[in-house]
This record gives sequence, structure tokens and C-alpha cells, in this order.
Amino acid sequence: MNDKENKYDSTEIVSENSAYNKLSNFWYHNKWTVIVVTFFVVVVLVCTLQLFGKERYDVSVVYGGTVRMDTEQRAAFLSAMQSVLPEDYDNNGKKSVGLVEYQIFSEQEIYTEVEKEVDGELVTVKEPVIALNWNTEQYSSMQSAVSKTGEYSLCIASPYVYEKLLKGYVVEGKSVRLGDTDFYLYNEAVQVLPADTVVCLLRQFAIGQSSKDEIYNRSVALFDAIVAYDVAQ
Repeated sequence: MNDKENKYDSTEIVSENSAYNKLSNFWYHNKWTVIVVTFFVVVVLVCTLQLFGKERYDVSVVYGGTVRMDTEQRAAFLSAMQSVLPEDYDNNGKKSVGLVEYQIFSEQEIYTEVEKEVDGELVTVKEPVIALNWNTEQYSSMQSAVSKTGEYSLCIASPYVYEKLLKGYVVEGKSVRLGDTDFYLYNEAVQVLPADTVVCLLRQFAIGQSSKDEIYNRSVALFDAIVAYDVAQ
């Protein structure tokens, strides 16, 4: 077999492109470094986009109770809250209020009486209206958001959530039954919540959003505006 035949029989691929060879050599020796660096660049980019894409609010409010608002009810409720917000604090051209909701039931509220047929007879039994583990998760999440991370200062809560979770953190004299305010009586959108719902202001925490004086004072101003709301004005 001559040299020409040996050349064609060879399975080795020889590239005459020096740029390709350099790139292949670089990848062979540095591929894991490139992969790790690329991963962290992507993570930082995604986090940055989420940060700038996240809607910011003048004031954020947390609610804990049995009510789950639908989209229309939520929009109307927030519109009512925004109508009494004293200022457009971030000067972006609109007053905005954010609302985080936790659906929480007391032990008495979580069960409802239903009639069932047992052995041919109708009997009344108690059944939970929501999953018990869901209720526990919702309570724990609100507890963390309020008492551990200090993310919220203005709270709206059912009597159960107020007594069980919030009362020890409330500023003295800064809690009121929502049904006793003109803000509730003259705003149908707010009446999606029961009249015995409590609106309250928590003390300033050393951590989280409530630790910042400017952010905390916005919650104070919104609470005072709700309590002082006068339909005659």
C-alpha cells in the first residue's frame, strides 16, 4: 500500500484551521471554569432582571384571615386603599398599595357542619373547609413575614389572627375594628372583609422593611388615614 492509500485510510481528522485548534485546546483545558463562570453570570443576570422587573409599592400591607379575594375584589380593595394613601411616595406618578394575603382559619372556623347519609340516616358531621396542612403553612408564613423578618408594619387581620399572632407586636392605641371606621362603612369594596376585621400598626422592627424609617412612616400615615377617614370631607 502506498503513502497515498495510507493517507485515505487514516481515521484521524486533521484540521488546518489554527483558530479552531486554539479554541478546541482552550475548551479542553478550561471547560469547567467556563461552565461555572457562565452559571454564575446567568444567576446574577436573572436575579437582576427580577429585581428591576418587580413592581414596587408606596406601601405594602399584609392580610391574614378567612377571606380569599378574587381578582376583581382585590383590585377594588386596593383601589380603595390607594384612594386614602396620603402621597405618591416614590414619585412615579401613581399611588400604589401592595397586598400580601394569607388565608388562615381558627380551629372553630376551619370546620363546617354538613349533613351526610350514614347507614341510611342523615347525620350532621364536621368537616374542614380547607386542608389542615395548608392552614398551618399559611399561619407559619405570615408569622415569619410579620414577626421574624419585619417585612410588614400595617396589618389587616381576622380577630383570631390578631389575638393569636399580632397583638403582642401592635403599637399601643394603633388598632381599630375596621367596621367602626367610615372607611369601611362608605367603601363597598372594603366590605369584602367582615366588619370585625382589625386593622393595626405594628411596632418598628430592627430588621426588614419596617426597620427603615421612611418605609415605616408610610405605613403609619396610611393607618392614620384609614382611621381618620371622614366621608363628609
